[in-house]
Formats: sequence, structure tokens, C-alpha cells
Amino acid sequence: MIKRQYSGNERRARNYIWNAAGRYDFEPSFLAFEANGSPDMYYNLIIGLAYKWLDMDVILGFIRQYAASRSADEFDDLFWLGIENCVYEKEIADRPVMEKLRRDKADAYFQSVRDMSRQQMEMQSMTVYDQQMIRWSEVAGRTYAAGKRSRALAERLQFSGQLDAEQIVGEMSAILQEFFHTDITRLKAGGERRGILSGIHLPGRAGRPHRQKLFLRTGDGTGDMDTNVRLGHTGSRRVHLPSAEDEAFVRAAFGESARSEQEMKALEADCCRDIHAACRLHITDGVRADEKADNGRTASSAELRELRKRAKEQEDSNRRFVDEHALLIGESIRELSARLDLLFSEYFRRMPETGRAGCLMPERAYRLAVFHDPSVFAREGSLTEKNVEVTLLLDASMSRMNVQEIIASEAYIIAKSLEKNHVPIRVMTFRTICGITILEQLKRTDQRDAGRVLHFFSGGWNRDGLAFRAVRSLLTEDGEEKVRLLLVLTDACPNDDIPAVMDPSGRIVKEYEGVIAASDTEKAVHDLRKAGIRTAAVFFGSAAHLENVQQIYGKEYVRIRKLNRIADAAADLIRMTLQEMTLQI
Repeated sequence: MIKRQYSGNERRARNYIWNAAGRYDFEPSFLAFEANGSPDMYYNLIIGLAYKWLDMDVILGFIRQYAASRSADEFDDLFWLGIENCVYEKEIADRPVMEKLRRDKADAYFQSVRDMSRQQMEMQSMTVYDQQMIRWSEVAGRTYAAGKRSRALAERLQFSGQLDAEQIVGEMSAILQEFFHTDITRLKAGGERRGILSGIHLPGRAGRPHRQKLFLRTGDGTGDMDTNVRLGHTGSRRVHLPSAEDEAFVRAAFGESARSEQEMKALEADCCRDIHAACRLHITDGVRADEKADNGRTASSAELRELRKRAKEQEDSNRRFVDEHALLIGESIRELSARLDLLFSEYFRRMPETGRAGCLMPERAYRLAVFHDPSVFAREGSLTEKNVEVTLLLDASMSRMNVQEIIASEAYIIAKSLEKNHVPIRVMTFRTICGITILEQLKRTDQRDAGRVLHFFSGGWNRDGLAFRAVRSLLTEDGEEKVRLLLVLTDACPNDDIPAVMDPSGRIVKEYEGVIAASDTEKAVHDLRKAGIRTAAVFFGSAAHLENVQQIYGKEYVRIRKLNRIADAAADLIRMTLQEMTLQI
């Protein structure tokens, strides 16, 4: 099994699980985290005990059966609540301290409920909330008023310690049928659940709102179905280094290089070093081969045809999303535009204008006597000089598959709002395919139309450190004096199929993931800032990656959970980056 590198919170969560299970030869399929990103000690202990006492192949097989349901997250919470009681009863005789740990968990739960904001309460599943309140009230010796149905469900979720995995699955299957009218045998096992709209609450659309989940799926590529899909490495895989055929595929799929061959060689010599030495770069203007009017080529492979098909379908989906929520998005653009106007007025100096009063301009004084022109005085004008350029960099890896419409909409809102303030805005995506990190420009700074931002689609891996190195070179190549802001929309989980370290024979020594990838990306961000590029992140991802985003970006990030908070979050982020500026107001 590959030795992986994990962030601190992930590592602690896994250690809780492995210690409870009494073995370290497996990759947990679930991790439990608090809302602040710290590992939930008690529930990770329960996950480990489940591996100790139960046949987890049976449990996980059952979970995969209902994974296609839109209520899968709710079923996860209820199922683990039932498993908790079962493994607690199995373990308590051998580990009496479980009683105290369980009471501590109950106390911690009630403290978390007291600390919840109104918005957090609104994002809860009331069924799960009732069941947790009933369970932990009983543990803590409290009373909780619940309805007859909730009490009946709570009674059924008290899985006995005498049950084995097959019996637990039978109990939960009966609960789903009786209380939720869900027959999992009729669901498409493992089907793709494109839960974009289920992840946010928008006016005019029914569905549950996005919530911060306790249990994070991991290790099998299904990931957190409402946010990021985690890409995993298998122990038997072979490293595929980029070839001439791969380069041809990338050019056909994403368009020819926007730089000359000589420029690309110089860029790769600067960026593809150290742990990126085996990688390549491709810079494109975002016009794919099948969009060029004079293109006579046909797709040469089924893989290429499938990629083009997916890209077109996703663009159509992005545009439908924007059309269906035009009022919400329009309101967000107006609000963010107004806030940005105030921000730029505060942090940038006003352009001077000539007039009949103010400070005398010696170089124009002669005009008063020679031309009888009284406009030889300077005063503060009403227009603000905005010598600033913004680049929006979007993570377009497969880990963003389940939030493509949201990312495209967020980028569109930010781009349109900056356009309204006459601030040059560039929108780029990055992803890695076949060992080639692709930077695709969806909008140039000299373009007024932000419509091409909706071409965004996900696919491939994400080698953030290499992408940021290339971005640094691209943004500083004009040599102009200006304020450069780089905003990165990310899940803060860099992960690539090309390893970070290989031995001379090509054997994998260290994967590009976890601590190694986060540290490499942190250094790349440091170099961006050292080059004068103010870099900050819009974080849309799992709480498990909060430690990564804090390591990589420091305090310069904001976390977004819902689309209709983009105006507040983006304005706060831009203010954060402008506060360090020393321009005279």
C-alpha cells in the first residue's frame, strides 16, 4: 500500500480510527470532522470500532447502494448513529472508559448546538437533528420533547450490540423503507448524483440546503458528494509520463498553445524543476480546436470526442444555471459592484483635474498670461484611478465535478462586477492531464464579455504548485507597474497523478498529495507574493481541508458555503488584499 502524506487534521482523524481498530493496514472510507475542521475524536473512535467488530465490506456495500439517493448524507448520519450504539455495546465491557467518552461527546454536542448561528440551524436536517438530540439527551440524562415518529425512529436506531454486519444492514434497510419510503434495491448503485442544486439553497427551487457534514467520504473517489470528489491513487498504478501523443491530445482538446515554442521552452525551464521536473506545461487562450471556424480536423479518438462532449454539456448546464437564477445572480452582481466601487474609492487616489481654483501648477502658469486661460490650478477630481488588474484562477480538476455550475457562476459574478467598475479582469483555469498542467484563459483583460467564463468544466488532476509557478511568470511578463490581485477559487487539495518523487527506475517514492503538495503550493504562493502579486483564495470545499487552506494562504482567504453569499465574501477578500497597499488615497 502506498504511504500517503496527510494534513495534520486528516492524520489525527486516521490515527483515532486505526488506534480504535487495532490495525493500520486499511484506508478508512469515512472520516469525522467538526464544523471547524478539527477531527471528531469520538466518532472517529466509533468508525475504528466498526472496523474492529463488523464486516465493513458488508457495511460499505450497503452504503454504496444508497449513494445515488439525494438523501444519502442524511442516511449516513442516521446509519452511523445506529452503528454507534451497536459498537458501543460491543466495546464497553473491554473498554469502560467508553462511558465517559460518550458523555463527553454528548456535552460537546450540546455546546455545539448552543454555538450554532441561525444560518447554521437552517442548514441542518431536522430529522438528523431530532435523532441526535434524542440520543445525546439520553446519554446526558436530559429530557428532549420529540414527536411520536421521531421517538419511534430513535428506538429503531438503537442497534443492539448482539447484531452482526448483515443484521445491521437489514435493520437499516427496513428503517429506510418504513420511515423514508426508500427501497435501495431500486436505486442505481454508485450512480452519479449531480447534486449541484442540492448543495445550495436558492429561491424558487425546492431541495435541502447545503450543510457541513460530520462524516466525510474518502479513499474511493466518491468523496464528499456535495462538494469535492477526492481523487485517489491505487497501489498497482503505473506512472505515465507525458509523451508527444499526450501533447497532441491536449492541443486538440484545449486549443493550440498561446505562446511560441521558444517561449514555452523558457517557461518550462523556469517552472518544471525539482519535484515538477517530469511535468510539462500548456498555455492556451481557451478557444478549443472544435470551436475554430477554419478547423478541418476531426476527433481522432473516442476519449477526445468524450471530453469535447462533456465540455459542451457542462457549458450548456452552466448557462441554464445562470438563466434559471438570473435574478439572484443579477442581484449579486449589483451588490458586489457597489461594494467594489466603495472599496476602490477608499484605497485608490482620485485622479486630479484642472480648474479655476486649487493648487497652482507651475508648468501651466504661463497659460494664464499668454492665453488668458484660468484653468491652471489642480484639484481632486471625482474619478478614481484604478491602476489594478485582477486575475481569477479556477481549479478545474475532477475534484470539482459536483460544483461546476456553482464555480462557473461565482466566477461570472466576480468578473461582471469588476467589469462594471472598469477593472481589468482575467479568468483562467488550471488542471493537469497526462502529466501536462494546462492553463486555459477563458477571459482576457481586454475583453468586456464575461460569457466565456461559463465554458468552465472540470476534468483531470490539479498540480497547484506548478500552476502557480507558471501564473507568476505570465502575470509579470509585461513588466508594467500596477497592483496585481490573484484570486484563486479552490478546494485547497492539490493532488496529481505524477508523483512528487521517483527513483531512477521510475518507482514512486512520494505522491504529489497531502503535506508534500500543500507545502509545495505554499511555497509557490509565497513566490507569487514576493513577486508583488497579492494572492488570496476563495475556499469552497470540505472542512477537512481547512488546515490546507490556512497553511497555503495564511489569513488571506474566505470560505464560501452558499452561492448567495458570494458578494459579501468576495468584497471582504478584496478588502483584505487591499489593506496592505501603501498607495496614497
